Amino acid sequence: MKKTLALCVVAAFLGGCSSVKNPLTAKNNKEVKPVQVVGTGSNEFHLASSHWSDVARIRDEATRLSFQVSQGSMTKVQAAQLLDQFRIAQVGHNMVDDDMYAIYLRSVVESQQGSIDTAQSKAYIQNALSGWQQRWPVMRSKPANPAFTNFLMEVMNMKPLQ
Repeated sequence: MKKTLALCVVAAFLGGCSSVKNPLTAKNNKEVKPVQVVGTGSNEFHLASSHWSDVARIRDEATRLSFQVSQGSMTKVQAAQLLDQFRIAQVGHNMVDDDMYAIYLRSVVESQQGSIDTAQSKAYIQNALSGWQQRWPVMRSKPANPAFTNFLMEVMNMKPLQ
């Protein structure tokens, strides 16, 4: 049920909609949280103790925002931007989540503009996630809390980064 609901959330973000007001140039003036990076080539990598609860919080926020989109109180791009603000406040920046959010936002924008359809959007995100799954085992400095990326992995029914 949770995976179905989460998939519906992403599908809602990726469906077609109307106008866009420069979402790619929006600035986030919030304070940046430091992010824990574990190891440099060490075999002793562990996810942050709060990782899975952070993934659940991001899922809950995505569900809340999806409801607001379905009610017409915001666009899908606005919801994606608010979800990004939430994930930064929750877990901070890291290169994996920052990259995946940029891809996610681009997908949402192109979908909202009608440049791509939902299936293309989903494939675009899945391809990027697959790329991180391939890079993850050989990364030297892995972020301890790639919660946004693992949220997307969960939605797309893919193996999480661990």
